[in-house]
Amino acid sequence: MTEPTVLGTFDLAAEIDRFQPGDGASGRRAETLVKTDRLRLVLVTMRAGATLAEHTAPGPVTIQPVRGRFVVTAAAREDELGAGQLIALAAGVHHTVRAIDGGAFLLTIAWPAPDHASPADDAPATNPRD
Repeated sequence: MTEPTVLGTFDLAAEIDRFQPGDGASGRRAETLVKTDRLRLVLVTMRAGATLAEHTAPGPVTIQPVRGRFVVTAAAREDELGAGQLIALAAGVHHTVRAIDGGAFLLTIAWPAPDHASPADDAPATNPRD
């Protein structure tokens, strides 16, 4: 049996400063902070006015602003979110994200555990902080 593993420790303010969106047309950047077989934690930075077009995710997701304000449109509703707020969506829900102010949010994507899963299944697929 594999020992439990710390998947990462992050200074989010420093990560946001390091991963600012480039000058490209999209106005956004996504950097994976944690990646395992069943979990992704992604830091998304966006310039004001940038939009993530309508899409779905393969598992349940959370969107948690860390800096700035965002509008999340999902399931025929709009939610304006700022730092300290969070929205959780079920797998397969169509949604868009628009930055009102430039900023960043944490995107968490989870997949259901297979019936035969063990704690070792949560071992990191890659650990970019090693």
